Amino acid sequence: MASETSIANVALRLVGGTRITSLSQGTPNANAVSDIYNEIRDNLLAFPWNFATKRVELAKSATAPTFGFDNAFAHPSDWLYTISVHDNDGGYGTIDYRHEQVAGQNVITTDVSQVFMTYTYKETDPNLMPASFRVALSSALARDLAITIANSNVLEDQLSKRADRDLGRAKSIDAVGSFPEPRPRGSWANSRNGWA
Repeated sequence: MASETSIANVALRLVGGTRITSLSQGTPNANAVSDIYNEIRDNLLAFPWNFATKRVELAKSATAPTFGFDNAFAHPSDWLYTISVHDNDGGYGTIDYRHEQVAGQNVITTDVSQVFMTYTYKETDPNLMPASFRVALSSALARDLAITIANSNVLEDQLSKRADRDLGRAKSIDAVGSFPEPRPRGSWANSRNGWA
């Protein structure tokens, strides 16, 4: 079974570091990985991954924006990245909205009365991540550990290229997994098809 520790140990191997038994074991290598693991994982997740996508109807906030829009809708607690926002459960059309903070809460502000969102969520279980994503995560961790553990700018440059390649491969593999999200029909598409 995959684990945060196994992902970390792949990264440590790439930089010549000593294996760890847990991110919380208190050794210098474990501390170095623990300091960056969540940040690197969440940064890589900010993409419309099939394995980390949810569709929800957002709850309307009791506090409306001060001006500009009529309503605010709270982000889900595991929200990382918005893929699409609609005013219907069919997922069609576009609405005017903004990501803002209202009353200390991350929200979508808009004039519509219902909001449906497709978004990337914070997936933390490595067993629910495909192998290609875990490889990309290990490579990104290794890139950021190269100076801390191996004290090598050259290795950091090499691992940066590897991390970019592995992330691109993971995105390509993920893209094959489903039909693309429908694009909203705008005035350009309508006029091209002869519709007014």
